[in-house]
Amino acid sequence: MFQEVRALARLAWPVVLGQLGATLLGVVDVAMVGRLGEVQLAALAAGHIWTFGTLIIGMALIMGLDPVFTQAHGANEPRAMGRTLGRAVVLALLLSVPIVGLHLAAEPGLRLLGQPPEAIPLAAEYSQVLALSVPTFLLYTVLRHFLLGMERMMLPTIVIGVANVLNIALNAALIEGRWGFPALGAVGCGWATTVVRVAMPIALLALAWREVRSRWPSAMEIVEPRALARLAWQALPVGVQVSLEVWAFTAVGVLMGWLGTAALAAHSVALNLSVIAWMIIFGIAAAATTRIGNRIGAGLPWVQTAWIATGLGTLVMSSSAVTLLLFPEWLLRLFTQDPKVMAVALALLPLAASFQIFDGVQGVIAGALRGAGDVRIPALLVLVAFWMVGLPTGWWLGIANEGGPAGVWSGLVFALIIVACALVARLWWVGRQGVQRVTVE
Repeated sequence: MFQEVRALARLAWPVVLGQLGATLLGVVDVAMVGRLGEVQLAALAAGHIWTFGTLIIGMALIMGLDPVFTQAHGANEPRAMGRTLGRAVVLALLLSVPIVGLHLAAEPGLRLLGQPPEAIPLAAEYSQVLALSVPTFLLYTVLRHFLLGMERMMLPTIVIGVANVLNIALNAALIEGRWGFPALGAVGCGWATTVVRVAMPIALLALAWREVRSRWPSAMEIVEPRALARLAWQALPVGVQVSLEVWAFTAVGVLMGWLGTAALAAHSVALNLSVIAWMIIFGIAAAATTRIGNRIGAGLPWVQTAWIATGLGTLVMSSSAVTLLLFPEWLLRLFTQDPKVMAVALALLPLAASFQIFDGVQGVIAGALRGAGDVRIPALLVLVAFWMVGLPTGWWLGIANEGGPAGVWSGLVFALIIVACALVARLWWVGRQGVQRVTVE
């Protein structure tokens, strides 16, 4: 047991640092734009809802390749990893085309979703700027998951650390207008993010050049249509699962926008606070994916690893829940001083604390099952929990019965409780039945 804890910790801590760094990019954006008032912060929140809600399609599909990367590495098959890498690059570039188009359609999209009219023009301009970074960010995501499959966790972490320094400097220049640059507010934040996302894959490729070059396949292997289609089909269930979950949180943001700019801004602040600890869960889940995939590829037992990872996740999120309950005002003042935003956010943080443990359990088990190649049933469970129970409940409590922001967020609590319990049962079942190795020719 203790050997597995050490193995998971060794894999998890660089991912935790990297994911905390990735989250910090968004947290810094919210904190710096939040100084400019309710409308600018609401515009950033609406723009993020639209852009991340569309970008996640590509990110989630790439995440679906984790079982292929990890199990091929565990089986010591570098050529299989290289073929998957090359084809993943092609898929990322193909996916960029519709995602860029969706970024450019932010203004009509946000109007259709009923977001606050005063925030839409800025949010649309922010989204259009971020469209420039879609292809490069998806390429970075491909490289990152390739390296995670090889247990090379530290290289993406280094890149994210440098990206944060660059992001803070660019935000100061372009949001606030320092050093002779124009003060562009939320739109300046979009330009800063774009520059950072263009730089990230270049830096990561430079650090990982030896690993990529030694495994890179021939052009004929990369563009073989049937192989590309099979790889996309393999990635699709995880893409659906992750997208459905992210879109559920996006839909909650849309419902908050119906309640006004203060509610939308408060949702952005509270959500950023609640997901900081979840980044540790992301690291544990990524470690579980890698460790379990590697063990299955090598023909070794894996179930104990999954339960140990789940226990670690539960401990982390218990600490997060206590922190949110004990220090709500102090935490919120890191993001905003607006009294209306603060009032709404203070009502949301107890709900965020209540779902922390369930969110941690479902996040870690989803990562464990992804490493085992069990991806279709978890996607169905997410669909039922979030879209058939959580969102309708949030709408009914918050909008139809005028329960306000807390009512909308209550739907999230119900959804996370259901999906956590269902995934615990799924892990128990899959552990008893066993799994077959995932292969893509």
